Amino acid sequence: MGSGNELRSKVIREGKFIDDFNEKSPYWDWRIDNYAGFNLSNSILQMYMGPTEALYYSNAEIADGSFDDLPWRYKTLETKVRLRGRHYGSAGWGFWNHTMVVDTCQPIWFIYLRSRGTYPLNGFFAQVGNIFQPIILFEKNYQLRAAYLLSKLSGKLAKVKILSLNPSMQDLNLEQWHVYKVEWGMSVKFYIDGEEVAHIPIKTEDTRARADIWIDNAVFIVRRGDAGRVYRHVTQENRGRAMLEVDYVKIY
Repeated sequence: MGSGNELRSKVIREGKFIDDFNEKSPYWDWRIDNYAGFNLSNSILQMYMGPTEALYYSNAEIADGSFDDLPWRYKTLETKVRLRGRHYGSAGWGFWNHTMVVDTCQPIWFIYLRSRGTYPLNGFFAQVGNIFQPIILFEKNYQLRAAYLLSKLSGKLAKVKILSLNPSMQDLNLEQWHVYKVEWGMSVKFYIDGEEVAHIPIKTEDTRARADIWIDNAVFIVRRGDAGRVYRHVTQENRGRAMLEVDYVKIY
């Protein structure tokens, strides 16, 4: 298979990558925080999280870049996954420029978010920067409606922009296998099993990013007056184990 550096050089040179998880590839950075981990079984990567204590961040994540080493721009990420267990926290797959600084953070991904407390983004979304298109909403949410209306009135006042209050695929069962595709060009198109579920503009044309897939026990907020100007973790307790299973990842 070669070393991680050799694989990385080959991938960057060819501009494409595929992993069907027959074995644990050194290409990825395999990250574990606290109560989380990985299993490989029958060419399926199982990324698990939980049970987790509320005050500690727990995370299983694979990524192929770091702060000053972001390999991708204007690429497509395709993956076949299923999310087992309706956990409190987040999970997602796509591209990210590896910063939590509010002004520069540029996620380009599918993201699951669920919190016990009052939180506007309880659902499954396509996200580009601070722009969200709901795919599934877990419950009626007046905060989401308020954020939608505020973003229509003033982009400066709204912390997030909600494109629609109508989920694009409300009946989607996340526990079943689906093929997800993030097609990143001058704008970003999102597909599930070949059906377009979101088309979102992207503001920063010179963004570079890494591929990123994770499951954790946190949602994210911006605190008013935060001296760091970053998205902060709001960690959640989980009494059981949740699992994100990945059949394959393609980048091209």
